[in-house]
Amino acid sequence: MKVTSLLPALLIVAATPALHASYATSFISPALSGVTATDGWYDLNNVNFPGYGTHGTALSAWPQAIGSNQAGSGDAGLNKVAGTSGYLTSAASNVLYVPGTPLGVFTVSDATPVAGLSTVILQISSTGDLGASGASLDFNGGDQSLAPTSAVLLSSGSVTTAFGAAERYVWAYQWDLTTGGTVDNFAITFAAPAQHTMIFGARLDQASVYSGSVIPEPSAFAGLAGLGALGLACSRRRRA
Repeated sequence: MKVTSLLPALLIVAATPALHASYATSFISPALSGVTATDGWYDLNNVNFPGYGTHGTALSAWPQAIGSNQAGSGDAGLNKVAGTSGYLTSAASNVLYVPGTPLGVFTVSDATPVAGLSTVILQISSTGDLGASGASLDFNGGDQSLAPTSAVLLSSGSVTTAFGAAERYVWAYQWDLTTGGTVDNFAITFAAPAQHTMIFGARLDQASVYSGSVIPEPSAFAGLAGLGALGLACSRRRRA
């Protein structure tokens, strides 16, 4: 598995103008080929995703998965499958909160992926560092627990939440599924890394073509950030 370490959040913002507007999510839009689909779960709270309570579900799994709230998205779902965590908190906090142990376990799954599925990318924004091996993938109802082919820590930085200041991490995980035969369904599993974890959002991308990792390397971010700065300087000169 290829692992790429920390990228400054400032470079991410400069390099990727298509970031979601939420303060809590800083996801990239990967350049995928073939048949593609994208799902996103942004601002996880009980206003945007009603019906799951605030701090009362204890060990209960959710009754059903949460559908994507990204415009034009597919039909994947985010679900809590185990643990005393995963309560949706108030709208003010915009956060899916994991208060204690046993830690909450979540899945992002799709029962009808794109035809010829060859690659999947999952991005997660949370406090608590999930790490390079923080997610695994199963397909066709099996228990393969596939580690990501590549994992990139896109950004890390301080954010202010309803619980005070916290360190936020954005990880991107990509899987090469070209050697697994036809993939009729898949589920990606991840667990909160610690008590009091806050999960701000997630984004799932899938495609029928895999041509290597499409998660940008640090050097790519640096180059794009430089071009962005140059373009900004030229624009200011024209206005002057």
